[in-house]
Amino acid sequence: MRAHEDSRWRRGVTSAVRLLALLLLLGWQAGAGQNEVALEHPVMVDSNASGSELFVLDAAGTLHALQVGTNKLQESGTFAVSPELTPADMAYASWSGQEALLIAGMQAGHGVVMSYSLDGRALKTWELPNLCSGIDFSAKTHSAFVATSDSREIFRVDLQGTKSTFVARIADATKLGPLAFDEAHQMIYVADVASGRIYGYALATRTTSVLLTGLSAPTALSYDPDGRRLYVADPGRRAIYRVEMNSAKPVAAQFAASPLKAPYGMALISNNQLAVADYAGNSIAVFSGKGALLFRFPE
Repeated sequence: MRAHEDSRWRRGVTSAVRLLALLLLLGWQAGAGQNEVALEHPVMVDSNASGSELFVLDAAGTLHALQVGTNKLQESGTFAVSPELTPADMAYASWSGQEALLIAGMQAGHGVVMSYSLDGRALKTWELPNLCSGIDFSAKTHSAFVATSDSREIFRVDLQGTKSTFVARIADATKLGPLAFDEAHQMIYVADVASGRIYGYALATRTTSVLLTGLSAPTALSYDPDGRRLYVADPGRRAIYRVEMNSAKPVAAQFAASPLKAPYGMALISNNQLAVADYAGNSIAVFSGKGALLFRFPE
């Protein structure tokens, strides 16, 4: 009887070791609610469609998957992105039953968009002729809109294919950065990190307008389709701004500031909350819909 139990125990250990080896091979580290891999200056975030999961990319190139709970975030796993990739912006995407994280940036001197499964597998890479600086997902067309910083252009990337097509060039811009897409109104919002402007590009009329000026260096945009609000992260002013896009003349009103140190990225999560990647604060700050700080992760 004891020999049978020992054999069964050894088989269980062998299976566990094989599973661990497979997870390590995929680059995934199970968190099980514990902070096994510390945040190293979070730079960008995005959430899934329901806002129940938050994905955080830090300066060390580690992507953290977090479960959103009541007044808490719980880490469920981490994986490393390609060390050759210099990330600039990130977007969650879901199409044809597939979920992925899209990371736009630079690799080997040219622009790229890389997709990763939510468990850390590299799926696909699209190369662009210019340096990618912003990205957002279009659910209706199963594509992503990508901004390029050096050429001041916007491209559409076919997520089910291999091609990217030219959409527009923002001629007055200096250096394009993050991008957000309003699916219902077919509007692309893109920030100029050098001039502190926010541009709007209407796909239907192919026209460009200046929505906002006077910002410092906007590093992230997040669009709320329900309230038709645009959130802007401005680390130069240590603040998050909210813009009511239903207004005839949109104005950037301060949404959250102190105790933020350098808000580099943000994403809307469940319960109308906003998660902010506070780079200098080395944490994720979560704010209520009214801009009150609820908690930080890690505490």
